[in-house]
Amino acid sequence: MRRKRITARGRTGRGGKLRGRAMRLFLWESVVLGVVGAIASVVVGAMAAGVLNSANIQVPISLQLFLMSDTFELSVLPSALGGAIALIAIVTGAHALAHRAFRLHT
Repeated sequence: MRRKRITARGRTGRGGKLRGRAMRLFLWESVVLGVVGAIASVVVGAMAAGVLNSANIQVPISLQLFLMSDTFELSVLPSALGGAIALIAIVTGAHALAHRAFRLHT
């Protein structure tokens, strides 16, 4: 009986170590997926802005007063793209960590 208790205690200790490693792996996976997704979304958004800008869309007078332009234009600032990538990656990583910490299954 004593032998069984010792082996069970040893197994639970190893299980905790494995859970810690799995948690680190899960966190890295969520960060990598967040960065890749953020980069992909920034690229697709910049391409969409380029397509819309090249279309030279004329807007009605009511919208011209708001936009202060007679055509619809989207500006893509390179300095803001890095911040957008970082923000999306951080939010994605925190969301994945929160789901893991609270064991949410959605």
